[in-house]
Parts: sequence; structure tokens; C-alpha cells
Amino acid sequence: MYSEQFEKFVNQDFNSFSDWLFSLNPYEFSLIAVAIGLVISPTLTVNQQNSLGNFFELLGQVILTINAQNTTLRQSKAKTPNIKSYFETSSLEEEILKIKEELIQLRKDSLSNDK
Repeated sequence: MYSEQFEKFVNQDFNSFSDWLFSLNPYEFSLIAVAIGLVISPTLTVNQQNSLGNFFELLGQVILTINAQNTTLRQSKAKTPNIKSYFETSSLEEEILKIKEELIQLRKDSLSNDK
């Protein structure tokens, strides 16, 4: 009997429901959650409310953890410095310093030649 109920549940059209749900603005989205909570809660015992509430808390934490790790990995890939660009930057900085030193030396030489 449980497998029949599970099959019915799994074979529902969740895509159209989720498309509708994710098309709502933040206030409508929150209102739906409040309405569902208020409708479901009175039909459950205190222990069932506690169990179902903890289930949804865990579900939310799993979704947020997966999202956080995906975000971390994407940012990590985007910010990973290329070794070649690091060395090119170092070389450019060294070249700039050499040019500054040469300019300082040229100024000193030109000042000493004027006197």
C-alpha cells in the first residue's frame, strides 16, 4: 500500500507546480508558505507537527548547503589566479621599478651636469 501511495506521489506533475511557485513574487511566495502551514498544522498532533517541522528545516538546510558549496566552487574557479598572469604581473612590476630607478639616475646625472 505504501508503494502505491509513493508511486502516485512521485508520478505527479511537480514541474508545473514548481514553475508556478517560482514565478511568484517574494510576498506571494511567503504567503503560500504561511497558508500551507496554517492549513496543515491543526490536522496534526503536536509530535507530528514537531516531526514535520524538523523535516522541512532539514530539507531547507540541505538545499542551502548544496547552494553554498556550488557558489563556493564557482567563485573558486573564477578567482583562481593563473600562474602565467602572476609571473607576467611580477615581471611588469619589476620592469616598472627598473624604469623608475633609471629615471631617478637620469635626473641625478642631468642635475650634476648642469652645475
